[in-house]
Amino acid sequence: MRPDTLLKVLATFREGDRFLGSIYFAKFNLTVSLSLDKERNNEDYDHRCIEAFFNWGETLFIKLQDTTFEYYKDYEEMCGGFDDLAIDSPSEIWQYCKPTNIHFTSSSQDSSSTFIDVELDCDWEIEHGMQWLVKNTDELMYVGPYFGNASTDEINGMSNYV
Repeated sequence: MRPDTLLKVLATFREGDRFLGSIYFAKFNLTVSLSLDKERNNEDYDHRCIEAFFNWGETLFIKLQDTTFEYYKDYEEMCGGFDDLAIDSPSEIWQYCKPTNIHFTSSSQDSSSTFIDVELDCDWEIEHGMQWLVKNTDELMYVGPYFGNASTDEINGMSNYV
């Protein structure tokens, strides 16, 4: 079963642990881990996040592509170049990163919005990976090195490419 609707995603949560499941990431044709915020424990918010995630559109993916490519270029320059990796354009970036986990987080200052935190493996930063944080369906808040589940109230101090 591909968890690509609200009901199918909800069905992936294990009995006794409603905080760990999976969700289908169509852009990558992958099913990835999904974790919910245990402290918040708000099913309505989780449902809104699932719906928001499934409504991510091409405009957001272009922003993610361009910003992820910018992060890659800066990281490549910082490392002095790569012998075995050359990503020459933003459109190529999708071949070199893939999501591994999605986490629904929240903001104490903006309870009406959804916040989706994505952890990714990437070929240029194998040890730590990278991270995206998206507000609602279209606002990119963070792209950069992976720092753990991002709190929307803490991203201002993080090295960010947005």
